[in-house]
Amino acid sequence: MMKPLTLLILIAFIIRPINAQTIDSSYNPSHNIIQLALLLDVSNSMDGLIDQAKSELWNVVTEVSKANKNGHSTRLEIALYEYGRSRNDQTKGYVKKLLDYTNDLDTISEVLFNLKTNGGDEYCGWVIKDAINELQWRDDDSIYRVIFIAGNEEFNQGKVDYKSSCKTGMEKNIFINTIFCGDSMQGVRFFWKNGADLANGAYFFINSNLNKYDIWTPYDSLIQLYGDSLNRTYWGYGIMANLKKSNQFAQDKNASAMSQTAGVKRSIAKTKKGVYDNSKWDVVDANVKDSTWLNKAKDADLPDSLKGKTLVEKKQIIDSLSKARSRISNNINNLGKSREAYIRENQNNKPKEKTLGVALIEAIRRQASEKGFLFIE
Repeated sequence: MMKPLTLLILIAFIIRPINAQTIDSSYNPSHNIIQLALLLDVSNSMDGLIDQAKSELWNVVTEVSKANKNGHSTRLEIALYEYGRSRNDQTKGYVKKLLDYTNDLDTISEVLFNLKTNGGDEYCGWVIKDAINELQWRDDDSIYRVIFIAGNEEFNQGKVDYKSSCKTGMEKNIFINTIFCGDSMQGVRFFWKNGADLANGAYFFINSNLNKYDIWTPYDSLIQLYGDSLNRTYWGYGIMANLKKSNQFAQDKNASAMSQTAGVKRSIAKTKKGVYDNSKWDVVDANVKDSTWLNKAKDADLPDSLKGKTLVEKKQIIDSLSKARSRISNNINNLGKSREAYIRENQNNKPKEKTLGVALIEAIRRQASEKGFLFIE
């Protein structure tokens, strides 16, 4: 006869959710990084593409925050290039690196909002080559490394052969996805699909002038109010405190100015601890990242509300602030889920055409899954 303890263990094993990932305490969380390089055509006709990059960044951030691997959350690092600007150095193919890999999402937003279009020659092979050779790619094939290049001219322009660049990307286990702004067959004729095929990537065609269909939901006003409260839980430290806090507010304004709902999406994205990380200037995030941080912090570098306090008092204040942020974030997340459900029920008239953000999310979900990432709704 089976012993009671043995029976309980067997029952627990049987009823365990088979689709859930168990947490591996020996697993290295550095394997959970997604490195995403965005290469944007900034020639005159690409204003719509740049606007989509600005307004849909936070959708992508929220989507990446759903990714989980071996029971650990995902970190997102983004790099930015522009190509096709006539004012850029001709000897460098009119290509310019705007940002190397960073997880500072407010800085990424700031750089995107400073982008303006200007006519020039669009050398896709050249910008891909530079991105592969210049960026600080992590030497780890277990992570998801990806390039997205978007534009609307022939993919084979310039003296750097796109075939060579794309093949190099594949050899380095970097996915290269091409996004043509225009008709599908024109993108094929312009070699955009061929570039993706050579690099184990995906080919997309989008309407870069489409204002992405969205719905103002009954939950959005409350999300905005909670978003304002969330900002008050960010207390800056160090010499960059005021600048970083001001930029956080500036990017809130930029997002809200883009569309009716972009600010709401940013508020939701800011609750995602794994991807919206401000530990370099915010006391709560710094304390979460390193539990010994406060012991080492100089009193002069701390916000006024912490200066002159004992270590115990400082820890109590930061703990209270952290709990407040968690409560607000949970409220926003719950409202965000209701918002998604409302949109799914009311999107019958949603255009079939893809936008930049839709293409990014579709590729990320499929390709990151090949690297062992599980997307948890």
